[in-house]
Amino acid sequence: MIAKFIIKSFVFFCGLLLVYLSEGFTSGYRTQRNIVSLLSGKADPRFKRATKPMKFQFPRDHVAHLDYKTEWWYYTGNLQSYDGRNYGYQLTFFRNSLAPEFLSRSSEFASNQMYMAHFAVTDVAHKKYRSFERYSRGSIGLAGTKVDHPNYSIWLEDWSVTQKTDKTIDLFAVNDATDPIVVIDLTLTQTRNPVFHGNKGLSQKGPEVGNANHYYSLIGLESVGTIQINKEQINVTGTSWMDHEFGTSSLSEGIVGWDWFSIQLDNDVAIMLARLRFQDGTDWKGFQGSLIQPDQPTEKISRSDFVVQQTSRWKSPKSGNIYPSGWVIRLERFRIDIQVEPMVKDQEFQGSFKYWEGAVRVKGTFKEELVRGTGYVELTGYQNN
Repeated sequence: MIAKFIIKSFVFFCGLLLVYLSEGFTSGYRTQRNIVSLLSGKADPRFKRATKPMKFQFPRDHVAHLDYKTEWWYYTGNLQSYDGRNYGYQLTFFRNSLAPEFLSRSSEFASNQMYMAHFAVTDVAHKKYRSFERYSRGSIGLAGTKVDHPNYSIWLEDWSVTQKTDKTIDLFAVNDATDPIVVIDLTLTQTRNPVFHGNKGLSQKGPEVGNANHYYSLIGLESVGTIQINKEQINVTGTSWMDHEFGTSSLSEGIVGWDWFSIQLDNDVAIMLARLRFQDGTDWKGFQGSLIQPDQPTEKISRSDFVVQQTSRWKSPKSGNIYPSGWVIRLERFRIDIQVEPMVKDQEFQGSFKYWEGAVRVKGTFKEELVRGTGYVELTGYQNN
């Protein structure tokens, strides 16, 4: 056992060093300061690029696409206990290729894939947000993805996503510390077909050919399970959202960050939209979001279809970053007018990289009918502004 622990620790620290030395995470995939370095610029021509829609097949396309440089799986959700307390969670996995080709080696420790995972829980009633981070190489079973038809799994050590049936997905994560102990143990049930964003799942992040990702979501995931915070184990139910993107180079020159919104309303309408921001506060006008209504085809939301008005700001006491902290979003063509507010202002991820990602509550009107809802917002590129 001691020898196994030493080997595992050695591999972990070697992997961590490689992460910081690699082009991808040194440049800073999800960093604020250097995010553009990974997702824009000249792409390595040996990696495949997202240039045209692909034909998705599941469960195959739920797992890793190693011919693309970067990939991520995002699970976020809004949950409630039986006594009415609200919680949010984030469990995300990132993959980065250190090299486009990998020569066969006899060592089981060898890998050209690096994985990073982020885990966070928002306790709304106590206004507490806790976040955790892990790295690992994709070797000796420490991290990776696999398909065992018809199921699939994604993991980094014991943080995991496992589909047990065609419609049910188990999520598990626990932090390494003993104070506080934070655990999520959830089962998500797929209730709707996958949503393919942009052009049949090809989501442009700039006007150039190849500056795009393949991007789909699983929305309306009925969620049930437990959250543990210290000694209290809380039974929860709610709704989750899963994003999966992969590509090689996906941002145009001048983009410094983004504001991303996923919103699920109580009339079963869902919205995904984003602003890809330039330094002067303007944003790229070619981005396409999605409007999902029950039993209807997904409708594209053009950038000209929506207006996002910031209503408040919040300054992080830890990083000094100043983030938007409330929005009015109007989509006149779709007759949508909503207000979006953070459930807790301080939901800044405290890992190697700083960004804001948190649970939000929503209220407003859809086709002149009152609606409420929940969602998640991600804010990057707001370093010390």
